[in-house]
Amino acid sequence: MEVRIQTLTPLWTGGVQAGKVDRIHETGILGSMRWWYEAIVRGLGGECCDPSHTECAFTEEKYLKSQAVDKRQKLHDAGLCDVCQVLGATGWKRRLRLAIQDSTRHDPSIEDRLQANRSYVGANGRSRTPIWYFPKELNYKPCSGELSIGVQSLSNDFDPKVIAGLVQFIADWAGMGARAQMGFGVVQLANGRVDTRPLYNYMQSVAGSHPYFKLPTLQNIFLARILPKDERQFDEKETFNLKYDLRRLFALSVDDTELRHFVMGTTRGTRIAAKVKMSRPYNGGKEMRVWGWIPKELPNAKNFKNRNDVVQAIHQHLTNNYTVQVWREMDSARDTVVPNNNDVMTFLRTLLKLEEDRHA
Repeated sequence: MEVRIQTLTPLWTGGVQAGKVDRIHETGILGSMRWWYEAIVRGLGGECCDPSHTECAFTEEKYLKSQAVDKRQKLHDAGLCDVCQVLGATGWKRRLRLAIQDSTRHDPSIEDRLQANRSYVGANGRSRTPIWYFPKELNYKPCSGELSIGVQSLSNDFDPKVIAGLVQFIADWAGMGARAQMGFGVVQLANGRVDTRPLYNYMQSVAGSHPYFKLPTLQNIFLARILPKDERQFDEKETFNLKYDLRRLFALSVDDTELRHFVMGTTRGTRIAAKVKMSRPYNGGKEMRVWGWIPKELPNAKNFKNRNDVVQAIHQHLTNNYTVQVWREMDSARDTVVPNNNDVMTFLRTLLKLEEDRHA
């Protein structure tokens, strides 16, 4: 099947040269698909490997020796988790093929240098304003416009509508491609919503009881949409103002430095990816997204004792400075749709906008 996508903020998928986008790359699209697919599978307790420690690898001999009747279990016995069975691993091809028809263009509106309307005093006592850099050459800037993703199943027991539903989920809540922490990758489906029930039904089949404490799951993510407090519009610097403001939330003392790097990322020493992302403004500058994940296990900090302290600080900052249109978080009073819900299937249904079907 084919899914047509319209960018709401420019799309970044990387390129041959680091820090430059020569074109839309399939690997960049697949990377974000896999990230969210893994988070959903983990949330449902399915089997999901951690590539940073142990990657799956298919062993045909183990598959042939497996006594399991169910194919999924036979593949587990052969060394494949629920995610790698679909999206591929060593010795095992993906069960789908993506064909991208790219009609996007490099976006000239992306400035090569942006700085926040904020400053702080560094360790040397000097005032410093955070600055972010992007490609100067037009042919290497991120892309805006339309693209089409063709999803072809390579297995008669896998429905491509599952992946189409995943694209819809990402379009509803997060960003596609790379550098989401720089505001890129918010998209919408050009031909209206895709049915997400095939994704939900497939995920029911992989549900299990495996716990995950250190990786992204439905239990530790949060998803938000924010609007300006008044009738004004966000300007292009708002993403970076917010990024700076959230980073400073966790700079109350030197004892919180490790936590700040853990939550908001760092490029010094051992690189750590930011766990909190925010979009650039879209819909005419009237809307932004903020999303991320905070695990239960955190570095020691003086002012933040647990996950709830961290998420509450983020939520409170957004509430104080913006209008929070929606906040989704499982088993939390902060959730604006189903507060204090601890049932993961209900949470997934509402994220996929299927809850109305259950009550029909």
